Amino acid sequence: MARASALALILLGPTPWAVAQQFTATSPAAAPVLPAPIAQALLDSGLPVSAVSLWVQPVEGGPPRLALQADTPRQMASVMKLLTTGVALRTLGPAYRWHTFAALQGRLDAHGVLRGNVHLKASGDPSLDAMRLGQALRSWREAGLREIRGDVVVDRGLWGALPPFDAAAFDGQPLKPYNAGPEPWLLAHGAVSLTLRPDPAQSNKVRVGLSPALAGVTLDADVTLDPKAPCGDWRQSLRVEITPDAGPRRTVRVSGRYPAACQDQAWPLRWPANTSFEHSARVFEAAWDDAGGRLRGQVREGPWPAEPTPWVDWVSPPLAEVVRDINKFSNNVMARQLFLTLGQDGEAAPAASLDTARARVADAVRQATRKGASASPCEGEALQLDNGSGLSRSEIASAHCMARWVQVMWRDPLMPEWLASLPVAGVDGTARRMSAGVGLAHLKTGSLDGVASIAGVVQDTRGRRSVVVAVVNDPRSNMARAVLQATVTWASQTTPP
Repeated sequence: MARASALALILLGPTPWAVAQQFTATSPAAAPVLPAPIAQALLDSGLPVSAVSLWVQPVEGGPPRLALQADTPRQMASVMKLLTTGVALRTLGPAYRWHTFAALQGRLDAHGVLRGNVHLKASGDPSLDAMRLGQALRSWREAGLREIRGDVVVDRGLWGALPPFDAAAFDGQPLKPYNAGPEPWLLAHGAVSLTLRPDPAQSNKVRVGLSPALAGVTLDADVTLDPKAPCGDWRQSLRVEITPDAGPRRTVRVSGRYPAACQDQAWPLRWPANTSFEHSARVFEAAWDDAGGRLRGQVREGPWPAEPTPWVDWVSPPLAEVVRDINKFSNNVMARQLFLTLGQDGEAAPAASLDTARARVADAVRQATRKGASASPCEGEALQLDNGSGLSRSEIASAHCMARWVQVMWRDPLMPEWLASLPVAGVDGTARRMSAGVGLAHLKTGSLDGVASIAGVVQDTRGRRSVVVAVVNDPRSNMARAVLQATVTWASQTTPP
């Protein structure tokens, strides 16, 4: 039945630029007219027409060139990050920065010894990766601190209203780095990376590393080099075990065989812990040691002092740069951090909640996408938010809603910052492998089991730009790539008369 419907779409496409008729409940028997290349791709995929929503329209507005089931709410996966990042730029501004304050409690002598505690006030900074943490701790050394004869006390009260985070809840794969949860004091994205490379000193062995270094963690690796096996899915021949989070010492064991054809590879993993604070504490201790510092006490949680003695301030990159990292590489935990930042009530009462973030982002999108007195296409079920990253089964939007939002951002004074954060088709980010619209399309991609989507701006051969949204919700969404790429190709090669 699906193939017959798709064939009808091809036969009804009179020209390469034919405009599809909206598939509405008032005319359920009317077959929508699709451009022949898109209809052919849909036919070849075997996907049902009911699983697909499409929208192509000039960015300046006017009638859509292509509209298919565009008001049907669908899961869009990481395309939902366009809402979080766009609202953040419009409300916080591109120069917004997160500040992680440090205060000294005790006396710092001329020899760099602090007889007391260092206090940190967590800010929800999404950008404190291992490199930036190392730079921050070197600034401590430059400020005269060498040894802490007390504790490092971290105030994590910023998001005290959040429910406990279950990394296995989404898909039962808690070690996947995309399943890292939000954390007021997030270091290195809550993840580690196993690095593997053939050992030049031992022809049959593999060197295994762990990055970033974690205090109290031992790496026990015994991986044999396989000189004949193809690279393929090299992870399948390896076994990784991490001892339970039950004390100060933990061990990562890696064993198995590794194909020589793979050369150097990295295997990112979410660090398994009862709390994400455990990971950040280990990363911090190891980085402080690497910076040449000494810690006599421990890293622990605790309140910010009532009368702190200000010392140094770790400042994040500007929001425009953070947004680029989120969208180009579809970083879920950074998107979650930003979403919760939008749910804060200000510095005076900063406790954030997911409900507040959901309401604020949804309200901002709906207000911005209204045209005069007409209703927004993002009303009601057409837009439902969860965590702001798209890594959710309850976070949904319609193609029409998403397209209107792209048009809002196109007209916004901050359009250059937002558009530059989107992957360029065939060039970089998550769109680097696309063969359609290469160099002509700025597109956010989305992918989950049962979901494939794209949204952004495509330039055609005459230099005119269109907003393009294409989304497929179907158990066989892995077959949807050709449909999405055909839509981009059609939008980039044609201009309606």
